[in-house]
Amino acid sequence: MVTRRGRPARLSMERILAVAIPKHPDQLTMQAVAAELDVAPSALYRWVRDREQLLDLVAAELGRRMRADTMPSAEDWRDWLVEYAYRMREGLREIPGFAIRLLEGPHRHTGPPEVQAAVVEAFRLGGVPEERAEQYWHVYSSAIIGWVAAEQNAHYRPSPAPDFDVLVDVLLRGTEPLGCDTDQQGRIRDGRNPDRAPPEARRKQ
Repeated sequence: MVTRRGRPARLSMERILAVAIPKHPDQLTMQAVAAELDVAPSALYRWVRDREQLLDLVAAELGRRMRADTMPSAEDWRDWLVEYAYRMREGLREIPGFAIRLLEGPHRHTGPPEVQAAVVEAFRLGGVPEERAEQYWHVYSSAIIGWVAAEQNAHYRPSPAPDFDVLVDVLLRGTEPLGCDTDQQGRIRDGRNPDRAPPEARRKQ
């Protein structure tokens, strides 16, 4: 079908998010999104109530991208936590500036409830007492979000460059003294499963 000249651009939530997600939260305004979509701000307001709802939609999309595909098991809980740490990092890096907003802004959020439940279960399977596993989730998620916030800070350039793999090792090493069985303790001390891809292959630089 031929579009007539001057016909208003057609909006959809997919198009709105495609424009909103790459923008830094500080530059994410209704006017900026409308201009990039080549529509009047009034047209955008028919889809999105205000800037706060727009930020909520971006946060919800971030949460969707960070959902785990599988649940951890007694056999793979540690590998699952390692892989999910990388997935969480990559999801956060796709939306510039949002990590710092999650830590300190009104959209403070560390993932959908099902993600939190899966991470808590993984730590529980690793030997963390049930009453403390929730705290392990908060440390795990906050550390990863803080890491990405530091990565995206142009003024933070330590030398040598921090190694994300070390952060993950530190986060998981805390499971060892909390009642793991002998086999689990051995896996923690020995590091990653040799059958798994090395960390370098998993990183997105």
